[in-house]
Amino acid sequence: MGKRRLSLFINQKLQQSKLTTLMVTCFIAFNLLLVTIIVWLAYQSFSTVTFTEISKARLALLNESTRRGFDFITGVTGTAYSLASNRDLTNLLETAGTGRLTQIHQRRELAKILDHTLVVSEGITSVELYTDAYNGVTVTMADRIFPVDTIAGDSWFAALEQADAAWVPLRENESGHSLVGYAQRIFDSRGGTVAYVLIRLSRDDIVRRFADMPMVLDGQVLLVDTAGNVVMQMGDADPTKESDQNSNGNAAAASAADSSLPVNSSTKGTLPVVDSNWIRTHAEHNEDGFEVVSGNAGGAQLVLYSKPATLQWRLVQTIPVHTLLSPVRYAGWQVLGIAVVGLLCSAVFAYLFVRRIVRPLRQLIKRMRQLEKGDFETRVQLSFTEEYAHLAYGFNHMASRLTELMDQVKEESRAKREAQTSLLEAQIKPHFLYNTLDMIHWRALDYEAKDISRMIVQLSKLLRIGLSGGRMFIKVRDELEHARCYVSIQAERLPFSIDYEEKIDPRVRGCYIPKIVLQPFIENAVMHAHPQEENLRIRVAISEEIGDPSQVFIRIMDNGQGLPAEWKLEDSRGIGVRNVHQRIQLYCGKGYGVDLCTGHSGGLEVTICLPRIETEEQLNLWLDGEKV
Repeated sequence: MGKRRLSLFINQKLQQSKLTTLMVTCFIAFNLLLVTIIVWLAYQSFSTVTFTEISKARLALLNESTRRGFDFITGVTGTAYSLASNRDLTNLLETAGTGRLTQIHQRRELAKILDHTLVVSEGITSVELYTDAYNGVTVTMADRIFPVDTIAGDSWFAALEQADAAWVPLRENESGHSLVGYAQRIFDSRGGTVAYVLIRLSRDDIVRRFADMPMVLDGQVLLVDTAGNVVMQMGDADPTKESDQNSNGNAAAASAADSSLPVNSSTKGTLPVVDSNWIRTHAEHNEDGFEVVSGNAGGAQLVLYSKPATLQWRLVQTIPVHTLLSPVRYAGWQVLGIAVVGLLCSAVFAYLFVRRIVRPLRQLIKRMRQLEKGDFETRVQLSFTEEYAHLAYGFNHMASRLTELMDQVKEESRAKREAQTSLLEAQIKPHFLYNTLDMIHWRALDYEAKDISRMIVQLSKLLRIGLSGGRMFIKVRDELEHARCYVSIQAERLPFSIDYEEKIDPRVRGCYIPKIVLQPFIENAVMHAHPQEENLRIRVAISEEIGDPSQVFIRIMDNGQGLPAEWKLEDSRGIGVRNVHQRIQLYCGKGYGVDLCTGHSGGLEVTICLPRIETEEQLNLWLDGEKV
């Protein structure tokens, strides 16, 4: 029902619209759709190519930054190796325990060596030594020598026992800076471990190596080791966040995303977009590449991973796609704006052109209105296009034809008046017949022949109803009266009695039905039924259809022999039955008519289906053919 109402509403609006408005609207809608599709396809193609080229350029820059930035790693490992192979440092550790004063002196010498190494080594936050050789010595000034127990509880210490040196994650120091360390074992002359040297690198130490390529630090940058573990996280996954969020992210940029890197409770940095499993899967062949993945917040992220450096470390950078494509998107909006302006200009020209096209139609409408007012002499000039020329020719021909038809109607009206006069003259004959029958009726009463008088009265009613003043439809009660008259006349002349019964629904007595539809079937029952009983029983039932009050059913039943086997209405030779069936379909339509069958208790059962016509207005519609 909703779709039908919408369709009717659209049709109504279209019928109320002017052709100029409709054509211009269709033109604008079509061109707007076309421009939108073209701009969208162009934007998609251009953004795809641009995005690929930008990704390749970013990847090349990331590889170059990886190559340059990790050169300092060799210096860090070299510094640790020089300390581990320093003969003076090894001798000081091996001779520890000779005396308290000697140990204090040796510890100060070790501190000088560490300080000197820190001064000459660039980009190192701290150089620390962990040994148990000087646990019993108390110093008054802080140095960088600590007991082994200080680092024995760290998660990476057990792994260091299985190797000579390793890169290890470290907790934040007192300043809150995240650190990465390189630990190296120091052996004595007998091959035993006498100390551990730990070189600390802060986030600033590492980021400083990439300062000459600032685009490398866009978005979120991960420092990944040989196993695919995230050693350090720099930057934020979404660089468009507010400045206060950036400052918090920078304070915690070195928080570890992998389980091997513990996160301090004060760290508030965002988690990496990719995890260690993703990195190991995509970087297992030591090749570089890039891929678009879904970020934690649902936005697409471009992930680039460089080739591994000398130490087999690499950089993994994640950048929001919308950040990379923002210039392309801005250019797309500019192109769309230019297209819209062009579309508006073309709409103006289209409006002027359409007005020029529909001008002959306006002239045609003007002439049609004159024709409606009765000016049949109006004509339309031929237009410059073939279609409008055909319309103009058709209109002029129609106007000429209407003039001829008006003359023809006047002639037919004159002939009709003459026919009505002839009809009035012809009606004298029925009146003469009625008057003659009435005179016979009174003359029979004079001779007290009441049976003859009664037959004359019934015959007079029968003829009067049958003629009905030339009408084709009469009311149900008049048709019943016609049937009763016929039964009464036949009962006087036949040797057997007729038991006639009616069962009529009061609601259909005033309805209109075609005249003389009962008498032919009653006549068939009288002439052909041949009942085995002494009396002929005829039952007439008229009612509306159950569940469908728009139809009226008439059923005529007798106690005769019924229909022969395989009898069909088309094979009927009787004129009355076929006449009734054809008249009903002619007046009422193919959906109505007569059906004959053998009754349940024997005899013939006739069913007549008719439309329910209650008023003169409905009857006129049926007679005019508007309801057929």
